Amino acid sequence: MGDEDSPVDDLELLRAFEPAVRFTKGEYFYPVSVDRYVQRAALWTAPEGDESTLVAEPGTVDLDVLARRGAGTPEVVESLSGVVTGAERRRVTIPHAARPPRLQGGSRLAAVGLVARLVDALNRVSLVFRGSVPGGSAAASFLLQRDHLAPDEPTYYGRVVRDGSWIVCQYWFFYSFNNWRSGFGGVNEHEADWEQVTVYLDGVGEADDVGLPAPRWVVFSAHDETGDDLRRRWDDPDLSLVDGRHPVVHAGAGSHSGAYLAGDYLISVRPPSWGGFFEGVRKVARVLTPWSVNANRSGVGLPYVDYARGDGRVIGPGGDPWRRDVIDESTGWVHGFRGLWGQDTRDRLGGERGPAGPRYERDGTIRESWADPIGWAGLAKVAPNPSVEAALVRDRTAELELRLATLAEEIDEGRRGLERAAAGLAPASPAVRALADEERRVLDLQMERARRRDELSVLEASAGKPGAESGTDPGAESGADPGPHAHLRHRQTPLPPVSARRSRVLAGWAVVSTPVILYAAGLVILPTVGVSATLMAMFWLVFLLLVEGFARGRFLATLGRVVVAAAVVVGLYFLVSDWRVILGWGFVAAAVLLLVVNVRDAFRR
Repeated sequence: MGDEDSPVDDLELLRAFEPAVRFTKGEYFYPVSVDRYVQRAALWTAPEGDESTLVAEPGTVDLDVLARRGAGTPEVVESLSGVVTGAERRRVTIPHAARPPRLQGGSRLAAVGLVARLVDALNRVSLVFRGSVPGGSAAASFLLQRDHLAPDEPTYYGRVVRDGSWIVCQYWFFYSFNNWRSGFGGVNEHEADWEQVTVYLDGVGEADDVGLPAPRWVVFSAHDETGDDLRRRWDDPDLSLVDGRHPVVHAGAGSHSGAYLAGDYLISVRPPSWGGFFEGVRKVARVLTPWSVNANRSGVGLPYVDYARGDGRVIGPGGDPWRRDVIDESTGWVHGFRGLWGQDTRDRLGGERGPAGPRYERDGTIRESWADPIGWAGLAKVAPNPSVEAALVRDRTAELELRLATLAEEIDEGRRGLERAAAGLAPASPAVRALADEERRVLDLQMERARRRDELSVLEASAGKPGAESGTDPGAESGADPGPHAHLRHRQTPLPPVSARRSRVLAGWAVVSTPVILYAAGLVILPTVGVSATLMAMFWLVFLLLVEGFARGRFLATLGRVVVAAAVVVGLYFLVSDWRVILGWGFVAAAVLLLVVNVRDAFRR
């Protein structure tokens, strides 16, 4: 399916750089054939506000049927489902002998703070009111995969895009189920799952000995990364390669999200509808809890751990071989079916709904990663190699020199015009004052010239410096290698290792802490003889913080912060009860401080 003028066809390119996916021991689902899945799936329609209606029974749908559907408007959303319905599904269980080995170690709640654990409990309660995947769905889908989807023949769907200076190889993986919540304590669960890996090749550089373009960047599917944070440079030490060409992806257990480094990843997600409430709670938590310095690891929100350990099955180079299927814009089922792959649960937050296919979002619009994989990864502003970068620098230098010459003429002409217009007139005359706009225009031209000169001096200083071998990125002088992580605003890394003893303490406290919080809330609300609700609340808050600090090995630091916070509260109390005391001592303190500063300055002179 490659271009006729291309020396390497699409399938050859895809095979040359196809990824090696390393799963976590205990994974249930692997990339399978969409053809096999569709043949076992029923097709449903779900008009807005109405119940889902069966359109086609299992066994009556294939990829050609999907290609002719062309549905997926906001009013009518079609969905595929390969699992049995109703009470029959709830009775399905996985035979013990067929179950994957159990994931060992790790506690997602132990890795986050007290408030995040409480929010997690609220999120789980919300599943009662949201549209969620019914019980038994994961087991039914696992048996469907085992009996009919040939997981021993893993499949990817590859697409090649040639766009300007770049050649893009996209690898799409289809999983029949995402059992992140029920299997690994994740935040969501849904039937069917689409993930991808994208490799960006230098389309204008010199080919290697076998005619292959040089790889420059790679992108893995991620939970919450966007733009520049999605990609890694080919020489990034975070990226592992098989035979120098095949990127290694560590797939999250149940979630199937890609990670560059093996390990356990903590992500805390704020519920989208709670606005700035969590930001305020997060700032208070940073003051009171010394273990919450890193907001990425202890942020307030929905906490979950993505286990991307890479200690299980390997698919791709170095493991089980891939079955490959090339797709493009003309592939019927890719272009024609706008519906959901998996049951439509109507979950408003989206986490329990089946996903759309490679080309579409759930609302039927085209995915950014499909329509513009270059811009989606933030590469529209990045040159594919140092030679292209140097040519761009030369072009920009010529543009700047031309603009500076033009600015010099405009500034000189503007100044002469101002001098002529004001000649012989009193400085405060109306005619001179009327020249203010023209003066402002000339001043703006001067400021632009200063900025252009600065930019030109940077480009001239960088001329001749060696460029990065794997492309360049903004944020450093042109031509100089900014380092593989210079483009990242947020570099996701695994959780640091914790001693076995500390891990057990944290895990035990995580189990009981949320019930203790609810119990304390009940005691605060209930009337207590001789004790005010405020004092009761403060007692339980201090108790919970100190126990949390002890569990994390930061007891003294926590105690110190609690004492400081108590001092602030007492100060505020006196401020409210007798503001003159606080204000008076404030003036006294300011006077002493000012005296010390003045005496010091006097002796220095």
